[in-house]
This record gives sequence, structure tokens and C-alpha cells, in this order.
Amino acid sequence: MLIQLGEYCLDTDGMSLQFDKQVVTLEPQVFAVLMYLIEHHERYISIDELHENLWKDRCVSDAAVRRIISKIRLVLNDDHKNPKYLQSLSKRGYKLICPVSKFSTLSVSEDSKKLSSTESNNTKKTKTFLLFAIIALLISLAYFIYENIDDESHVVTKVIDSIISDKKALVVSNDGRFIAFTSKLRRGNDYQIYLKDQDSQTVKVLVDDTRLPGGLAFSRDGNYLFFSDNVGDAASLKRVALKSKEYEIDVLVTHFYFISDVFIDENESKVIYFSAQKSRESAMLIYKFNTDAGLVEEVTSVSQKGEHDSRADISPDSGKLVVLRVYMDSKRNFIRVLDLKAGSVLFQYDQNEVIYDVHWLDDEHIVLLDDKKLAKINVKTGRLDEIATTGQGIISLDVVIPNMLFAIRDTYGISTITEKKLPLSNFKDIELFHGEQSGQRRIVDYQTLGDKVWAIEKLKGISDLASYKKQKPKEKVVFLSTKKSLELIAPSLSGQYVLIKLQGRIAILSTLNNNLTYISKTDELIGDIAFSEDEKSILYTRKSNGEWLVFEYSIKEETESILFEGYRFVRQFKGGYLLGDNTGKLSRFDVNLKTIKPLQITVSKEKNTNWDVVNGKILWSSHNLINTTFNEIDIDDVDGSSLSSKTFDFSVIRPNFYVDKINNTVVVERLGSRTSEIITIEIQ
Repeated sequence: MLIQLGEYCLDTDGMSLQFDKQVVTLEPQVFAVLMYLIEHHERYISIDELHENLWKDRCVSDAAVRRIISKIRLVLNDDHKNPKYLQSLSKRGYKLICPVSKFSTLSVSEDSKKLSSTESNNTKKTKTFLLFAIIALLISLAYFIYENIDDESHVVTKVIDSIISDKKALVVSNDGRFIAFTSKLRRGNDYQIYLKDQDSQTVKVLVDDTRLPGGLAFSRDGNYLFFSDNVGDAASLKRVALKSKEYEIDVLVTHFYFISDVFIDENESKVIYFSAQKSRESAMLIYKFNTDAGLVEEVTSVSQKGEHDSRADISPDSGKLVVLRVYMDSKRNFIRVLDLKAGSVLFQYDQNEVIYDVHWLDDEHIVLLDDKKLAKINVKTGRLDEIATTGQGIISLDVVIPNMLFAIRDTYGISTITEKKLPLSNFKDIELFHGEQSGQRRIVDYQTLGDKVWAIEKLKGISDLASYKKQKPKEKVVFLSTKKSLELIAPSLSGQYVLIKLQGRIAILSTLNNNLTYISKTDELIGDIAFSEDEKSILYTRKSNGEWLVFEYSIKEETESILFEGYRFVRQFKGGYLLGDNTGKLSRFDVNLKTIKPLQITVSKEKNTNWDVVNGKILWSSHNLINTTFNEIDIDDVDGSSLSSKTFDFSVIRPNFYVDKINNTVVVERLGSRTSEIITIEIQ
């Protein structure tokens, strides 16, 4: 049977809703409630009546019923403030206010049957053949359209009104009424947590001062909001009481170094899950906290250093856990689906692109978000379907129903490339350069050296390695153009060579003849790389059989040799080498004396930081996601007395930098102002 609901058509046989050639399959409970409202569309239906008729033998909360109502509103794209389909009245219930008409699917008429019975067998065969031919053609055409249709046409996004701010995380309550999100109204350290009531369209401040609240989760009954709070090296799991007038806050878990994610099992009210590190050097794992017993238990474990379980989610049937595992020594990201009872791995998926978020859509599908796409994966068949490209800046997700997502979308002002004069005590801006150029050409990497600029510019998927004089930017020379991933590591002081990373491999480009020589292989793990002092060789570190080795690559001979064992970081200076172990702890090796002296310096292992030797000083950067810090110390200083530092807001200046050793300057990126908006993503 087909039922017309305003502009929508409900197919009762297929339990699907059709609108403008789009079809949405309804969940059984959503379909059941909608059918009950249709059958009694002439009057209001109370929640008690829905309980009595649709959940006779089950104990279901009012919040669960309201969640179904919210899902119906979502699929009908109905505004609760100005409804066209579903009206709600306090103390009376819900009523369909749209026109409702029923009609049966068309059947063959009696006259047609009589006509068919009088046709000859040959005519029947001919028509049957033509019918199958037409069906086959339609199926082929439908398959062609399905395979070639632009996925963006299946997605409808809508902006949800909220405050203008920099948002990081969000979560939607089970009934779809409330949205909680973290926000930073101004550049600084503190975040706020806001609660928006979708019914009243009001926004309230729940928590005024938190640090990096990366995880949010509503309790099953909607009475509490759980969140992470990271202050310095002390992270806590907290909850705020939503029913209290003062929004009282309780601390549930402490003594962790960092907590990144918080989530719940919708069928379990006494357990909260979170992803956390116990110390700076320990792995990030998934934990669960029992609110009754006050106990914290490990849910996942890792077998080697550098593995971190950063995000996770519980399936709707409570039987499976999807975990995002990140490998810090590489860009590899793994998604694993675990059977919570058996502890076995049911499904695995990995890719090189960084994955931001992962959630369950339903018991068979997960949705992942990365730099390039928003996609869903069938965990039984392994099929991946792209939902949309994420060039719009989506950074965080929450699933309401399988075809409706809430997300945070970032917008940035134009960034600038800033040159700062050394030494650190005189760290002043001396030149600004916009990160965007006309014609939509984007500056990906930018380094200065003397009177030259070296840059990677990207336009329509093509990356160009180019160079030009500062005073003559129009006289640009392009040395390499590629569709492959391209990163600029460093040009040599003479400008004869340029170190780059091309599709994950380290290579050296000769600017004299454009000859490209690869130094590393695709699967090799490179820890650090730089030119030697005389520019005749490349110094780099590589992990081999679990141990870091320092290599010297002769540019002329195209040969390599091992210099040191057990060190991940290396720089050369006049008279020796600076070497750093796997933790970043530096030592000074004297070539003449053959001695090693430990220094009071530990450089950062984060990929978005850097370090170098400039005019007899060691310069390095670090961050804690709140502040960016640049440090400087004399290379001969063994007790740390000459250490100086400069600290900036992490949301303003990123810790990665390049050094212009000719002009004695540092090149950094100053981010443009950032705002975020909450959007809904409807998969049609």
C-alpha cells in the first residue's frame, strides 16, 4: 500500500519514505509509530497511548518515545516550531496535520487480463521477450547511473543556529532535542560547553572554563552530560547535572594525563567509556568507568609503542566496539571492530589518510570522517561508499539516525606566512605573506632563504615546486609539477638541491638539471632528515628491525653509510653532531674527542614541530594543543642556564617552522580567525 503524506509517499510494503525521487528506509520502530499516527490522524495521540499499543510487553522510557518522534520529524524535514506534518501539544500528545490519503498499488485490469488471454502464444512470447529486454535495459541504465552519480547529490546539509565561535566537539541527546558543543569565543586557553534546546531554540552555558574538552556524551536518560577536562598534565572525566539549576559538576575520574573521547552504551546506564593516556609516554587506550562501583577498567590494549586508540563507539546492539587506532610513527590509521563479549576482531580497515572521527550508523555500518571524504563502511562485506567529500571543513560528527548526522564545519580566515627575526629575544614580525593567492592557487609550503622564496603551490589537484626572488615573484621557476602528494623539507644554502617528500618517499632534486633521486622507499620509516654542513651529503634517521639508525647519504656518490645506532634525531654542527634518542633527549657528540655529553634538552616528537641549529644555538618548538612554545639554548650549554622561550596561542601560531640561515629568520604560519558552525547532514 502507498500512503500520501503531504509531499511524501510512504510505501508500507518496503517501509520506505519517498520524496522527489529519493527513498529513505525507515527503522521498524519509526515505521510503527508513524503508521499508528497515520491510522489515527484525526486526533492527538498521547505518549501513554503509544506505550500501551506499541510497547505492550516492554519497558520503554518516555525519552525513547520522544526520540522516535524526533526521528520522524527529521525524515519529514519538519520544523517543530512551524510544523507542516507533526503537531505536538502539551498534555495532549502528537497529531499528523498534513493531508493523508491511501491507495493500493496498481494492478492489471480485468480487461487487460481478458485481452492477454486471447493473445496467441507467439505474441505472448514476443511481448515477454520485449518485456525482459526492456527490464534488462532499465536495470543496466540504473546500474550505470548508480555507479556514476555524484555522491554530493545524495546529501543535504542545513546550518543549525548557534553562537559564532570556534567549536571542537558536539553530541546530540537520544531524543534529538538537545545539542551540546564545546566552544571558544576568543583566542585563549579556556573553552566553554554550551547546551542548545532545539524546541525552544535557546542556548545556555553549562561549563564556563574547561581545557580541551574533546569528548562529550549525554547519559542515556538525558539527565547528565559527561565531558573531558585537560588541565596541564592532569585530565579528568566529569559530569554536569542538566536538571540542576546551577549545573553542578562532579569529578568522576582523575589521575590521567590526557582524555580525548567520551561515549556511552545506549543500553547501559551505569558505564561510561573514554579514550585516555595515563602518562605522556603511555599508549592511549579505551577505558570504561562503572559509576556504581567507581572502578576503571581497560577495554583495549596495544602491542607496541606508538599505537594509540584515539576514538571509539559502541554499536546500537551493544555487542560491538569500533576503535580508531592511530600509529604515531606513520600516517597509518586503522579501524577495528571488536566483539565485546568474545574479545575477537570482527573487521579491520586501514588507510594512509588521517581519520578524524568514527561512529556507528547502525549495527552493520560505520561512518568515518577524514581529510577527503565522509564515508560509510559495511563491517560484514567491507564495502565502502563515499557519502560526501569533506572539502567543506567537517571536523566532528555525531549520528542521530542512520541517515541523519550532526557535524561541526570549520571556516578560516586567510592565514599569513610570518617571518620572525632571531634571536628569540628579538622574535618580531618582519614580513607577512598571505597564504592564498588569486586564482584559487593555495600556498601549501613556504620557505625563504636569502633573497629567494621556495614554495609548493597547489591548484586543481596539481602541486608545483617553485622558486622566485622576493622582489620578482612573477619570474617564478617551476621545477616539479605532480598530482602526487608533495612536501617541501628544505632547500640547500646554495640553492643547488631541494629536499622533498614525494608520495611518502624522501627525494633530493637537483635544480641544475631537474634530476630527482629517491633516498627512501615507500615503506621505510624516516624519523629526521637534514643537509650536512658542507651540503655534500644528507643526514637522516631510519627505523630498521625496531632500532633507529643514523645514515649519511652521499649526494655525489649516491651511497649511504651508518653513522650512529640508537638515535632518532640528528643535526650536524662544526665539530660534531647533535643526536637525540627515541624520547627526544639530545646529546652532543664531539668528533675529535669521540665523546658524548648529554644536554638538558628534549625536542618534541610531534610531526608538526621542528628543531635546528642556528648560529651556535639550538632552536626547537613544542606544544600542548593550547600553547605553542619556541625554545632556544646555546649549543655549548650543558646545564640549561641559557635557555629562553617564547609562548604563543596554539590557535594563532602553529609550532612547525623553517629557518632561513642566511637572513637569520624563522618562518611560521599565523592562522586566520576561525569560526565553526553546526550543520545537519541528511543522507537521501
